[in-house]
Amino acid sequence: MKFIHHVLPAFFTAAALVASVGGHSKAQAQAKPAAGPIVNLTNPCPIKAENWRGKAFYEILFMFRQPNGGGIGNYFNSLSNALPAPNDAMDARFRALKAKTLKKEFGGDGIFFNGPRRLVANTITASAWDGCRQKVIAGIPLNLDGTFVVPSFDTFVSGPPVAYKPLVSKRDSRMIFNAGETVYELITPEGAVYTMFSLSLKADPKNTIENLPTLGKRLTLPKGWQFRSRKLDKEMVLTAASDSNPPNTVVLDQFEGNYQYNAGAK
Repeated sequence: MKFIHHVLPAFFTAAALVASVGGHSKAQAQAKPAAGPIVNLTNPCPIKAENWRGKAFYEILFMFRQPNGGGIGNYFNSLSNALPAPNDAMDARFRALKAKTLKKEFGGDGIFFNGPRRLVANTITASAWDGCRQKVIAGIPLNLDGTFVVPSFDTFVSGPPVAYKPLVSKRDSRMIFNAGETVYELITPEGAVYTMFSLSLKADPKNTIENLPTLGKRLTLPKGWQFRSRKLDKEMVLTAASDSNPPNTVVLDQFEGNYQYNAGAK
């Protein structure tokens, strides 16, 4: 399965993103749930999440089943938006969301809740769409960040995403890790290095950024894979371009942490 992402670093797997999109306000969506995904690109806008390491963010994916068994949908992400309550309270709001309620209110045949999550990079710059007009769900301000396609609707919605498998990630983004920070990396049997840029608390609420120093002991790695941590002596920047050749790749660990291929690491 192929994963392509044109906007923010994606936090889910097994999806081939075909475009980023414009959207509807909450009031519009409540009045008339979407009959299908929004696929037209309109009004791109810049996004910057600065000094965001350890901060919470959330993603909701609205899926529509296709006649061939695949799925297509839109995803909404809170990254870069100020949250109205502390992390724990926002996590509780997100975990309390019900797929049945959201499908009735906003449309879709299936909902995938990606999070709660925490950013591990310090700063990220990218783009959203529809002028960054927000959809607010349970007090969580979300931007419309993309359209995606998956080969199997049922497999994707039921989850969890596949771990330890490099996936193509076509997107435009720039992630900064400050000097002095500790970074956490997976190394494939071929020696490719992937640096973690976000983590998930979905499967394990204790998988926080404060507990990353013990992550290596908690992972069950495939044969030949390695995990390491290292402290940066200078700023590190991870970039991704949608037109890069070969394309950028990402890997997830068993806790749905996200790692980007780091061509500059050894």
